[in-house]
Amino acid sequence: MTVGEINAISGISIPSLQGTVQTKAADKTNSFDTFFNAYLNMVDETNTLQLQADQVQLDFAVGKTDDMLAVTLAQEKAYASLNFTVQVTNKLIDAYKEIMRMQI
Repeated sequence: MTVGEINAISGISIPSLQGTVQTKAADKTNSFDTFFNAYLNMVDETNTLQLQADQVQLDFAVGKTDDMLAVTLAQEKAYASLNFTVQVTNKLIDAYKEIMRMQI
């Protein structure tokens, strides 16, 4: 049974692997770049959530809004995002330290 026949039966598109062979070094570089960019995006998103929470708090303090639920939700979203970012950063540092302890 060919990949085309499986695609027709399942309705799921399975990508062809012909012509996509890469060297391991290039694949590892692409994986690291992808991970690093995802991490930077996570840090940027955390910063955005922190700024939004600050703005909502300021609006509440000066009386522009009286929606305490929005303030609480913004604070909790910012806190959860910051906590997750800190945990990922700690894991990255632990992984780096473990790699540095390895003997070649």
